[in-house]
Amino acid sequence: MEKIEITTRFKRDGSLIPIEFSLEDQNILILNVGRQWDSEDGKHILVMDFRENTYHLFFQLSDLSWYLMRDIKPNPGSI
Repeated sequence: MEKIEITTRFKRDGSLIPIEFSLEDQNILILNVGRQWDSEDGKHILVMDFRENTYHLFFQLSDLSWYLMRDIKPNPGSI
């Protein structure tokens, strides 16, 4: 897991909508928000950028920080 800076928006129903996040000195704009689920530790959100790379974002409740989970591979066509 890598701690990241992220910009999010809250909807009226309290759900989170990630807008962009910083990764290795670049901003990743989020095109689509996919599946979301809660765990004992926090909230998991799958997102996709404009190159169709998929990212697993995690909001950890214990330190109220966002993390990038490194378990999803980039789209081979975007390299």
